[in-house]
Amino acid sequence: MTPSHPAFSASFGKQPCWPAIRARLRASLSLSWSSVVASTSQIVDALLARLRAGVPQLTVEYFAGAEDDYPLTHPQGAALLCLRGSQFGPLRDGYGQLRTLQLTITVLLGQSRAGEADGDVLDAVRQSCLGFAPPDCQPAWLLSETFLGYRDGVARYAIALATDTLQVTAASPESLPVLTAVSLEEQP
Repeated sequence: MTPSHPAFSASFGKQPCWPAIRARLRASLSLSWSSVVASTSQIVDALLARLRAGVPQLTVEYFAGAEDDYPLTHPQGAALLCLRGSQFGPLRDGYGQLRTLQLTITVLLGQSRAGEADGDVLDAVRQSCLGFAPPDCQPAWLLSETFLGYRDGVARYAIALATDTLQVTAASPESLPVLTAVSLEEQP
């Protein structure tokens, strides 16, 4: 399911259009519900590809450790993406939840030019992420940007961002009730 799908665009932020999502999910089921949405690794890989295109002058990779532990070898610096966690909305209809992925990009910039280009690099990182919709996600938004300090000739920044997707159960479609009749009568 893509972000341009009507089920995603219809009030996704607060109350997703679950009947439309459910209809789309049922129409696209194969072996399990979980095959309908992109995996976390697919989402992270898409963000990494986007960053690599946006800041080709830096090394871009996934790194979950502390920035001090990263072996910076590129003379200009690195952009390190890390999944920091997720927040989940309430369970809907027994099989799906809104999932907000929280990510951080730690930007390490070698100071060969004494920091004069830091702002340009940070702008490029933000522009690469803001509004980018990874597979089966809403467009990403920025949460914060923090200067972490200057150590060992390297300026360090952290840019936090988030994106919404769905977390779907791995239940097979046969175990769910099937709509067999529709009544257009108004109930008192």
